[in-house]
This record gives sequence, C-alpha cells and structure tokens, in this order.
Amino acid sequence: MWEVHYSQEAATYLEDNAALITSLFFAIESLAGSAGKPSVGGFQEVEGIIFWNIQDHLVVLRRMESLHIVRVLFMKPE
Repeated sequence: MWEVHYSQEAATYLEDNAALITSLFFAIESLAGSAGKPSVGGFQEVEGIIFWNIQDHLVVLRRMESLHIVRVLFMKPE
C-alpha cells in the first residue's frame, strides 16, 4: 500500500476548495491503492514527475518508489 502526501500548497488548495473538489480529493487518495500511478484520466510521466489531467485539473505528482509514497506537489484548474 502506498501513502499519499501533500505539499503545503496542495493541502491549502484542497482545504480552500473542499466543497467544490471532493471527488478530485478521492481520486487523488485512490493513488494509495494503485502503486502511486493514476488509474483514471490522462497522465504523462517525465523523469519521475507525473502530470495528471483529471476532473478539469492538472495535478503534478512525484513518486518515491523506494518509500511507497506519492507526493502531490501542486494542482490547479485547467
């Protein structure tokens, strides 16, 4: 099982917009059960950074395979 960690910027965005992006939060949390890689939406991995387009947002992630952690660096509406 993987863990999902959030940068301060990503955590603040989620907190400030919680009522509007609940389903986005659950999609991000589902990374814990999918080896830290998106299973829905389009994504591209470049040098260990994942650019994920989901629910009208760009979510940028970094996978730390040895620790089984995926870190959400930031997210923004498209």
